[in-house]
Amino acid sequence: MEKSLLVLLFLITFWVEGSAQPRNKDNSADIHFAIPLKIHRSEESPSKPADRGSKEIYYDHAILKLPESYIKSGKPTRLIYCAHGAGGGVTSDKWFLNNYALVDTLLANGYAIFDVNGGELVENMGGPLVVKSAFLAYLYIRKHYNIEKKIFVVGLSMGGLSSVNFIYRYPNLVLAQGLFSAVLDLHGQAWEHPWLPTTREAIAKSFDFDDRSGKTWESDKVVRWNPMVKNITVRGNDSLKTYPVPVKIWHGVGDQVVQEHFSRDFQRYILNGGGSCELHELDSDDHGLSCGNPIINHELVLFFRRFE
Repeated sequence: MEKSLLVLLFLITFWVEGSAQPRNKDNSADIHFAIPLKIHRSEESPSKPADRGSKEIYYDHAILKLPESYIKSGKPTRLIYCAHGAGGGVTSDKWFLNNYALVDTLLANGYAIFDVNGGELVENMGGPLVVKSAFLAYLYIRKHYNIEKKIFVVGLSMGGLSSVNFIYRYPNLVLAQGLFSAVLDLHGQAWEHPWLPTTREAIAKSFDFDDRSGKTWESDKVVRWNPMVKNITVRGNDSLKTYPVPVKIWHGVGDQVVQEHFSRDFQRYILNGGGSCELHELDSDDHGLSCGNPIINHELVLFFRRFE
C-alpha cells in the first residue's frame, strides 16, 4: 500500500442494536445503542445561508464495552470515553477502535469503554453534536450499568477536539485525560493543515457555518469550541490557560499529519496557568501512534491509576 494511503488510514430513550466484529475475543463485550440528537436539515450553498429553523431527530451510533471483571452490583466499574479519530467511528455494528490493542489493554485492566460517532460524519471535529451525544451516552450507561460516576477521557487524533470540548463542558465528571497525537487547534491544525479532502467541509458542517462548502473560515462559529484558545489569557510574550483536569499527551515529534508543536503549546499554556499537563515526546514520525502502541497503552493505564 502506498505511504499516502497508509496516512489516510491512520487518520484517524435508547436500544441495543446488535453485535460488532471486534478484534477482542469476547464479542459480547460490544453493546451498541443509539442516541437521539436534534440536527438541522436544510439546503445550503455559499450564496444561500443554511436555514436553521428546520430540525429533526437523528439517532447517533454509540458503543459500550464491558470488561470481564464487570459485575451488576457491588463495586462499580470505572468508565473511559475513548473519542475516535477521523480514520473511523462507530456504526450500528462496528467500531474502528476495535482494530487496535488499546481496547484490549483497557478492558484487561478492568475499565469499561464507550464512544459515539458524534453525528452523521466520522469527522465530527469535536463539535456540539459529539459533545452532546457523548454526555447522553454517559447518562444512558450510568442508568443501565453499574458504573462509577466519574470517568476518564481519551482523545485519539481528531478525538483530541472531542475529548477536550467534552471536558470543558462537563469538567465535574472527569478525573483525568490522555491524548494520543491529538488535534488541539481547529484553525492552526485542522483548517490550515487538513488531513483529508473532506476536513474543511466537515468543520463547516459541524459548526454550522453559513458557507457549508468548506471554502470560508468563520471564526465566530468556533470561538467556544477551539481547545487551543478556550480559556486562554495572553500575558506578556506568552499565554496561560485554565484546564480543569490533569492531562498527559503522547505525540511523535516528526508527525506530519498532526504537528507535535501544538501539543507543546497546549502543555505550556496549561502549565503557565498552574494546571497539570505531561508531554511524552516520542522519537517517531508515525501518526499511527494516535491509536496507541504497547508502551503508550501501558503508560496510559499507569497514568490513570494515579487518579483512581
